[in-house]
Amino acid sequence: MVLIIGGAYQGKLDYAKEEYGLTDADVFTCEEGSTAVGFDEKIVDHFERYILALIKAGQVPERAVGMQLRANRYKGRIIICDDISQGIVPMDKTERAWREGVGRTMVKVAQQADKVVRVFCGIPVVLKDESAEEKPAPKIDGLEAVFASEANGAVRPEAAAYSDTSKPEPKTEGSKPEAAADKPHSTGGRGQGPAPRTPFGMPGANPFEHFDFGNAEEGGLTPEEQFRINFEKMKAERKAAKEKAAKEAAEKEAAQKDNGGE
Repeated sequence: MVLIIGGAYQGKLDYAKEEYGLTDADVFTCEEGSTAVGFDEKIVDHFERYILALIKAGQVPERAVGMQLRANRYKGRIIICDDISQGIVPMDKTERAWREGVGRTMVKVAQQADKVVRVFCGIPVVLKDESAEEKPAPKIDGLEAVFASEANGAVRPEAAAYSDTSKPEPKTEGSKPEAAADKPHSTGGRGQGPAPRTPFGMPGANPFEHFDFGNAEEGGLTPEEQFRINFEKMKAERKAAKEKAAKEAAEKEAAQKDNGGE
């Protein structure tokens, strides 16, 4: 089942016929005041009229349509419904009930539909498509890859695609492996290991190198943990400064009132 929604005269029916190769002979148009709905045609157009007819007949549209959905009456059908939920709330009681009934009924239809499309100015926007093939998960972006780097320069698997640190360095004949103590360190030093690389393989872009980690090594904290501690400390200092300024302003205002009273 496919649900197509949108404002009046937005090209919903034309989209349905073109998208699924149908003609006017495949369309059942709901008539105003009629509770009849066609289950033989492929397309059921102006479903909002059918909902209004149910309301005027004393029925609850979401219940009536819900029973039809459970009976698979709309299986393989294309339901087209005008979105009447926009604009000013109607003054008429029946029109308000119609507005609410269309919304609640479309919720049930959309839940059961395999595909939901909204058409605006003739442009279809797919809101739901359970028949579509599962797409691969997107890769993490560059910023996430930077923060995924370990403090010692190692790159985690999820960030490996954005860094050249996973590639072996070329070796020349007779060369010796470089000692760990001889490797370059980040700007802050303090035994943080080699400078991490950016998502583009450029060294020297440690996201924590501009912060003072203090005695991080002695305290057994990672640079990330120390960064969070410093950040919370900064927030507390700012909060205390604001409270102090507010207190001084209040005292000044009280003093001015006292002087004016004298």
